[in-house]
Amino acid sequence: MVASCGLAVVGPMGAGCAPTYPDATHPDQPVPDDPPRFVFPEEAALFVGHQGVSFVDARPLKLYKKGHVPGAVQIDWMELRDPDAGTLSGRVDSDLEHVASLLAGRGLSHEDWVIVVGDARFGWGEEGRIAWTLRLLGHEKVSVLDGGYRAWTAAGLDEQRGILVREVAVYESLPSYEVLARKADVRRFADKRWDWRFVLVDARAGDEFRGSPGSPAHGAARKGHVPGAISLPWSKLLDEEGRLRSPEELEEILIPLGIRPDAHVIVYCTGGVRSAHTWWVLHSLGYPSVKNYAGSWWEWALDRKLPLERGGQRPPVPAPPWPPEPPELDDDDSAVDDDDSAGDDDSAGLR
Repeated sequence: MVASCGLAVVGPMGAGCAPTYPDATHPDQPVPDDPPRFVFPEEAALFVGHQGVSFVDARPLKLYKKGHVPGAVQIDWMELRDPDAGTLSGRVDSDLEHVASLLAGRGLSHEDWVIVVGDARFGWGEEGRIAWTLRLLGHEKVSVLDGGYRAWTAAGLDEQRGILVREVAVYESLPSYEVLARKADVRRFADKRWDWRFVLVDARAGDEFRGSPGSPAHGAARKGHVPGAISLPWSKLLDEEGRLRSPEELEEILIPLGIRPDAHVIVYCTGGVRSAHTWWVLHSLGYPSVKNYAGSWWEWALDRKLPLERGGQRPPVPAPPWPPEPPELDDDDSAVDDDDSAGDDDSAGLR
């Protein structure tokens, strides 16, 4: 059902009614302290208009205006890029306070639970890029709408049209740089490509990875991939409806490729968008050491001092079995150990 305001446009050129922020559908619904990384549309709908919950639409503005989750504001990932890095760059704006002010201007608070909406079937994973950027800013409560706006409408949930303008909020940036990989990090991983503990994941399409003749370069200076990288097209982690595959299906995809929770993982693509979505999936599975290379292939290919490979990927690097085999205990070790510290290993597995 479409809310009443039609295709009103807010701003100097706009006319007619403007969409308003909706009343809470379930004001007494408690906001989770640790929300899931992916949330189903029916679950998210309980929080439309809810105090402390913000919806962000990562799709292009023209699609947002035609219909969006009631109360959602639109943010283009490119607004959050480094303005000095040029058009073909995925680098995040180094001035994170400026990014925070942009989010505040859209009505977001750093204390909100932010639910990001995209279109995984026909987009590039922009919702993952927005979600990852929020984590870079230290935002704790962030979710991606599983299946995106297409799943929202398929569930028969209410829609709103036009451009919603919210009151300016307060957004505090508390950067978490451990989610960000830089060019030097990728070079180090490439040098360690014979070590299973250091994994580079290329989230582009297979022909882009191979540097095949006729494959799209998207403006990159060279074709190919970072030496030793593993090809994992980002959409492979989603089903035909654009929804996240089950943990069992994801494990069957990831582990044979060497993308394991006990490895250090860096993901890249062309401009850090598709790779950010893959980063978000791995993050949702509890991978403790995974980073997104925001500069990605645009930045790597531009530096002609850096090596590249073309063609198929190398054979898998030999690695221990997964899951790790428990150590064999001597007779003297069979007694109960009261020390809880052994249970703090954060690479315990896919969760």
